[in-house]
Amino acid sequence: MSSYCVESARTTPPQSSVDDEKDPSTHAKVENAGEVVTRTQQWRILSSTCLVAITVIGLNQTFGVFQAYYGRQKSVQEGVLAGDDFLNRPLISTVGSMSSGGLVAAFGIFYYPYLPVLGCHVRSLCAAATAFVTLGFFGASMSHNLASIIGCQGTLVGIGSGILIYVLGPILPEYFPQRGGLAQGVMYASAALGGMIWSFALTGLLETVGIRWTLGSVALVNMVILGIASVLALPPRRFKKRSTHIIGWKTIRDPLFLSLAIVNLTQPLVLTLPMGYGPIFAESLGVSISKASYLVAINSGVGVLVRPGTGWLADRFGYLNMLMIATAVYCLATFTLWLPAATVSNVGLYIGMCVFHGLVNGVFLILINTAQKTLFGAEMYYPKSGAMTSIRGVGLVISAPIAGALLPRKSASDLQGRDFTGLILYTGLMLIVSLLALGHVRWLDAKRNGWKLAR
Repeated sequence: MSSYCVESARTTPPQSSVDDEKDPSTHAKVENAGEVVTRTQQWRILSSTCLVAITVIGLNQTFGVFQAYYGRQKSVQEGVLAGDDFLNRPLISTVGSMSSGGLVAAFGIFYYPYLPVLGCHVRSLCAAATAFVTLGFFGASMSHNLASIIGCQGTLVGIGSGILIYVLGPILPEYFPQRGGLAQGVMYASAALGGMIWSFALTGLLETVGIRWTLGSVALVNMVILGIASVLALPPRRFKKRSTHIIGWKTIRDPLFLSLAIVNLTQPLVLTLPMGYGPIFAESLGVSISKASYLVAINSGVGVLVRPGTGWLADRFGYLNMLMIATAVYCLATFTLWLPAATVSNVGLYIGMCVFHGLVNGVFLILINTAQKTLFGAEMYYPKSGAMTSIRGVGLVISAPIAGALLPRKSASDLQGRDFTGLILYTGLMLIVSLLALGHVRWLDAKRNGWKLAR
């Protein structure tokens, strides 16, 4: 057994970390102290998650480039789709929703409680996930119909992506007890950087070498970068007390838990719609397909600049507060910028929407794990977060197909701005529901634990 495995398997009680000792805010942290966290561990887990974010999450954020391509007759001419597959927008959207990792997330309630016992096996698990992603893109490069694309780029890539995102993601804030928001902000800034890079790279590759070589190139890049991320991965931090039990009905009936569940469902339903459907929507306003793809880069580029700051602010002014502000901004931008852009076919308004969505797009993903750790505590963090992850996974899987079903069955080049009105109204409605649920969580938390401005 390697020294790394032996270290993970030690049964002696862990010492209190320096960061935990400095935090007098909760008595629970003193009672349930975690092992000492070193700077080397922090750099390793942060580097690992950032590499995953640049590749896997960055690609997920730019699936709109693939979606715009698959929705054109050129995809049939190149032989990757057959017949009128390019008109089946709900199924094409399914590729993006499945590749986001929602399939794995949907089962989080069953495996999250056992993440703390992974130990050294976390690296083997990440290596297996890397193989899934690589094989998925290679398989898609050899496909001849939509079913093959769904099976490879959707299912195989989705399984690999889900393992990487939903195993390493919740581990990251545990190694940054006082700066969990900042750490998550850096991770998702890397995702935004990846989204910006992939937007330009995919558009250029599709125009020069075609879809098959593009997918093959993506497979090779993922194999190398995710392989490095797997080597750097660390297991969950050890605490004196960890629950490995799946939550019961008493927890599920808790009003705070139910309200947070609504947030974890409604946010993923509309989280990436302005990016996923951005190239198609911009094209409906008269923008060329290549320039439409660059709007995704604008969205991601804004995120690179603001996401670390978002996490830093949340560490000081409260995770729930920042989630509510971001949801409100997204909702207002949807009704005041995106909806008018569709009704009057105004590209300038949509560029404004891209900027505002880029400002708040990653806030939910950055803060939700840290917010839930604050609400649930270290002992129950994984069981309760696992249930929330399952709900989030369902939202991710059904998000794009629902959105695709709200659009007319037309070629992407035949769509008009007004065709997106139903999709935009649906987005705004889900955000209103999410904002109300977040407000209820904030109120219940204050009622139980006392009012705190930064929460």
